[in-house]
Amino acid sequence: MKYVITGATSFIGLELINLLLSQGHSVVAVCRPNSKGLSSIPQGVEIVASEMSGYRNLHKNITSADVFINLAWCGTRHDGRNIADVQKENISYTLTTMFAAEKIGCKVFVESGSQAEYGSTTLPQTENMPCYPFSEYGKAKLEVKEKAFELSEQLDIKYIHLRIFSIYGENDHPWTLVMSAIEKMLKNEKVELSPCTQNWNFVYVKDAVRQIVGLCEYAIKTSNYKHEVYNIASKDTRVLKEFVEEMKQISTSESELNYGAMIPQNLVSIQPQVSKTDSATGFISNYSFEEVVNLIIDKKKSI
Repeated sequence: MKYVITGATSFIGLELINLLLSQGHSVVAVCRPNSKGLSSIPQGVEIVASEMSGYRNLHKNITSADVFINLAWCGTRHDGRNIADVQKENISYTLTTMFAAEKIGCKVFVESGSQAEYGSTTLPQTENMPCYPFSEYGKAKLEVKEKAFELSEQLDIKYIHLRIFSIYGENDHPWTLVMSAIEKMLKNEKVELSPCTQNWNFVYVKDAVRQIVGLCEYAIKTSNYKHEVYNIASKDTRVLKEFVEEMKQISTSESELNYGAMIPQNLVSIQPQVSKTDSATGFISNYSFEEVVNLIIDKKKSI
């Protein structure tokens, strides 16, 4: 099959491309012009240069494809998540992208939603529960889902809305909790943390993209499929402090763990349920948290 991926040079995008190529699929990578990540795109991938504002015209450069995976989104970092104008613009870009995907001939459109759509809750997060996002980012992702459900029926294109939880891995951003904590632990430096009393869930990026591709295959082969939401997460939910302590043990660190040094504005506890994703794909994960932490440590030591 032929896949189109926007946000192709992102952490998730590159892993998706590698998995799809390994399975024999062809890929069109949509990237910003002069993107610094272009050199990371593997050989054999067709590259189309476009800003998000130009996605409405992608059908003029891509003649055909089966699946469109939209990972592009502006204002994803903390400093942009509550800028309402930026987040509202993302909604418009996403919906116009769906029109382009239909013109390209895609049978399935996949949108990268977020755990932020659920908001703050102590309940296990299931795909059909009410959502009360508090960030403009979470509100925009939820609005995209609601409008895309309607638009997918109008365009007669199958729609998958991914609620992606905490993805991590060797190539993750250095400022994330796992990456920054391991960096300090390997140097036996003090690690300043939140109280870490909430429930948390990490999913390895290679497992996450296998779930995503599996959902695409499920939607294509299911004749009465219309539109669904799926959590992308692991089955390993624990109190966050347990993950931190395990990282320290694996790294044989002597770091002092300073819990409570940082107090988050909104304390989010996550307990994603993945039975729906598991039922559709028959797959959730191949890697344990310990295995991934060791992979991260090995990479850091090799640099």
